[in-house]
Amino acid sequence: MSQLYSYQNKVHGRRVSEAEGILKGRGERHLTIHQQQTYWSYEDIGLFFCATLFLGVLLHSAVRLHLLSLAALNQPTLSLQVIVLFFLMASLYTILKLRYRRHVWRALGWTRPRSKYALIAVTGGVLLATPVVLFVHWARWSMPQIRFWDLILLGALLGPALEESFFRGCLLPVLARTIGVPLAILACALLFAALHKPPTAAQWVSFTITGAVYSWMRVSSGSTAAAALMHAAYNVTLFLSQLLALS
Repeated sequence: MSQLYSYQNKVHGRRVSEAEGILKGRGERHLTIHQQQTYWSYEDIGLFFCATLFLGVLLHSAVRLHLLSLAALNQPTLSLQVIVLFFLMASLYTILKLRYRRHVWRALGWTRPRSKYALIAVTGGVLLATPVVLFVHWARWSMPQIRFWDLILLGALLGPALEESFFRGCLLPVLARTIGVPLAILACALLFAALHKPPTAAQWVSFTITGAVYSWMRVSSGSTAAAALMHAAYNVTLFLSQLLALS
């Protein structure tokens, strides 16, 4: 079995090297999602979900042992959320690194996007958030108050980094390899929406659309960083609209 995995990795690595050579010859600076080196599988995605379940068990056990209050679990502090995000990011990295002993971040698509895609990402994030802001104002919904450091650490940095690493960096390429890019974008967007547990149909639609656009950015640019930049721009725009509403 180990020989089979070794042979598959060599074949895949050869294909990636050939693709890189072709693209360099054409003067392009990024690989498509099919040409990038996706060496993991659904088994690794399952292991990551096991890590999230393990973390959930740890947190609920802490509540039972009175090491953590139920209120702190239901409304976690900034420090607790940062710890959770770092744990999940480290879990994803560790699973791939220990199982394959290969580079992780570059394989997940964390490469510098071309200037064109960076600009599209920022502009697209703002444009995505604008209809949400207008709808919230029209429906007279009250948006949860976001504190500045919550926005910086969770909304602009760690949150987009983790979610894009998993959904667009890890899950999307595996789905694309299995069912093709269009269906992979749809499936990834639906799972992205489901894991956010939106309480209303309108929020379901919003999360699904944003998830699909982030996936499109990942596929188009070849960079998970571009998708994370769009995600961060979306969150920052919502925050700024809240400040304007309060003022």
